[in-house]
Amino acid sequence: MFKKAFTLAEIMIVLTIIGILTAILLPVAFQSAPDENIMKFKKANNTLGAVIRELINADAYYINGDFGTKPDGTLIKGENDDEKKYFCSSFADILSTKSVNCSTASTTYGSVKTYEGDADKTDDARTDLDENCADAAETVGEEIITTDGITYYQGSPALTFGSSDADDKRNFGSESEYKDANGFDAHYKVFCVDVDGIDGDEPPFGYGIRIDGKILPGARALEWANKSIQQGD
Repeated sequence: MFKKAFTLAEIMIVLTIIGILTAILLPVAFQSAPDENIMKFKKANNTLGAVIRELINADAYYINGDFGTKPDGTLIKGENDDEKKYFCSSFADILSTKSVNCSTASTTYGSVKTYEGDADKTDDARTDLDENCADAAETVGEEIITTDGITYYQGSPALTFGSSDADDKRNFGSESEYKDANGFDAHYKVFCVDVDGIDGDEPPFGYGIRIDGKILPGARALEWANKSIQQGD
């Protein structure tokens, strides 16, 4: 009886076919693998909205119509340092955090940047949000780091849409506040999200958070969110 076996030529042909298939399939496999930063952005983007909604709807956090988003970082009830750190502390309180350092919160507010005129300045503001967060990363540092490695911190200065005309402002105490068509203060607190840490290669995503909880995503956050929607993620 004769035992049948593959010849050397047949083995070489099989190995060649396997090599060709590997060369074709490996790049496809790597492209289809989810990008870690994209996954973290989706999570951080959704988390930000969920936390803001919880802060707005909880009496313990939303005090006298404010939850720490005024341009100077203060609550309506006062102006001491603890209240300037209120938003940072409240935000961290809801998250599952690895580390929290709100000590820099009281120093992250500068002059309010105002967008005036009849033209829509939203696109300018979106770009400025990202630039503000990139600058703040060098001075503020990591304020909140979650257990999944996402970093949150406050940017500066605050953004305001409105007019410098006194008739378009409403006075509140000793401050003059801008208002939108619905009567809300049109200040947006700058808040930043960094998916790979301040020392990482991925630039931060900027957001503007208004006193009533409305969130204005920066240019990069809007781009990444729209891309996810188009991809059906």
